[in-house]
Amino acid sequence: MKTVIMASGGRKRSPDENPYKTKGKVSLRALFSGLVVLTFLMTLAITLFASYHSEEKLLQERTLEANQRESQRVAHAIDMMYLSVEKSLSSFGGELATPMSLGEADETAKQLRLLYESSGRFDSVFVAAANGKIIDSYTKSGAEDPAAIDVSLLKQALNTRKEYRSLFYTETEGDQAVVVSEPIYDANDKYLGVIGGVLCMEHANVLGSLLGSGRSASDFDTVGSYSYVVDDAGRLIYDPNEDRNEEEAGGNLALDRILIGMSGSVKVTDDANGEYLVGYAYAPRTGWGVVSQTSAKALRTEQFEQMRGTLVVVMGPFLMLACAALFLARRLAAPFVSLADFVLRAVDRPEDEALPSVRRHWNREADLLNRAVMRSVREMKRQNRDLNDFALKDSLTGLLNRRALDEILEKLEGDNRPFSLLLMDIDRFKAVNDLYGHAAGDEVLRSVARTLEETLGNQDLCGRYGGEEFLVLLPGRNLPETYEMAERIRLAVAAHENSLHIPVTLSIGASVCPMQSMRVDDLFELADRALYRAKEGGRNRVVV
Repeated sequence: MKTVIMASGGRKRSPDENPYKTKGKVSLRALFSGLVVLTFLMTLAITLFASYHSEEKLLQERTLEANQRESQRVAHAIDMMYLSVEKSLSSFGGELATPMSLGEADETAKQLRLLYESSGRFDSVFVAAANGKIIDSYTKSGAEDPAAIDVSLLKQALNTRKEYRSLFYTETEGDQAVVVSEPIYDANDKYLGVIGGVLCMEHANVLGSLLGSGRSASDFDTVGSYSYVVDDAGRLIYDPNEDRNEEEAGGNLALDRILIGMSGSVKVTDDANGEYLVGYAYAPRTGWGVVSQTSAKALRTEQFEQMRGTLVVVMGPFLMLACAALFLARRLAAPFVSLADFVLRAVDRPEDEALPSVRRHWNREADLLNRAVMRSVREMKRQNRDLNDFALKDSLTGLLNRRALDEILEKLEGDNRPFSLLLMDIDRFKAVNDLYGHAAGDEVLRSVARTLEETLGNQDLCGRYGGEEFLVLLPGRNLPETYEMAERIRLAVAAHENSLHIPVTLSIGASVCPMQSMRVDDLFELADRALYRAKEGGRNRVVV
């Protein structure tokens, strides 16, 4: 036959029924583990997110700066190249600045060959007389067919009678070229003709050397960065994709600024190809513009690859850290789980549940809580046995009574904890009872009790030990601190005005553990002697 126990309200409850339902509750182990995993994932996500955006901004700024430097370098090199070409032509033109030299075939051929080989820039060089006749020319293969030079450009160079740079034109081989010339004047400023050369933009000796000759358009697409050159009309002079040469470069913010002579960097959006990080520079000597740009999409792809590499590197340590954190979380939760199970059993069957042995734990809080709970349960069991035998409070003053004080002293002695004992007596209390009556005496006792409670600290204990005697226990106090507290109590009582306006003073005897003794009986005897000396010495004083 199953035994049943009457629950509150008359309902019958089986002893096997658990009144503390845990369905739908989260265990401490699961909570700690979940927090660790969530913290790990959130930390990783936030770290990657913040790293990506900060790196993206920094990478874009550096790319814009690098592209601007590159475009300025190329623009400066183009101007310097043209200056070098002009000086070379002017120098060699000076050597031919007499009708005799200009008419000497061997001398002209020699000078043209020297000009071609020393400059290293020209596809071909030539000398033309003022009447439009080409006197001589030179190319890598030797003498050049005079018809190979565009007649209309030659005529423009002769008519200008000063330094000349033609517009770009397409040679028979399909290359972009430009004619550059310098006038030849004799000593009497007579115009004799011009000395000039043909520069092919796509050959390695001109723009190719500045912008990376030999790289195809697919190469530039792979790295996401390339440079191109436009003339002062916005036409492409040089592009990695040769099919685009001579095309209109297309209006964008960078080109618009170049055409008005500006240099700088900017992010531009191409409807067809997306966003680009552009650095641009204006070459003032030629009027050309140089654009170096990087695809933002290619930059992001590169950044994603870097992030993927970073993730691979950090994932191992992060996983190890997460596993270690999970292990520590479960170890940390273990004593709390055991403690919760024990408390649940102790509440259900307080008399039957045996106290487990208290083991020290590596976590300070868990260790303190475990020992505190065990001690509390032990104290609760002991108090449950003794509550029916005595009361702990003095009914008149509300302070601890003698029985409670004796138990506390026994506990302090058993724990070997340092404390101080103050034994105090109300001076001439019998006279108060005789003059004012016992009711007044009770009011004086209550007034002294209230003053003690207000003066003492949170850790200090006080009680009525009997009659007009009070006992104060001061845990962890040394001799000077004990004397200071006793004096504070004495002065507070003397200064306090009770409702009957009866003057009240205290005589206090003090003893200190373990300085004077470890035994409570000895401490009481020492405090009692000190109290006696305080009385003999005139009362209202403290004696240790």
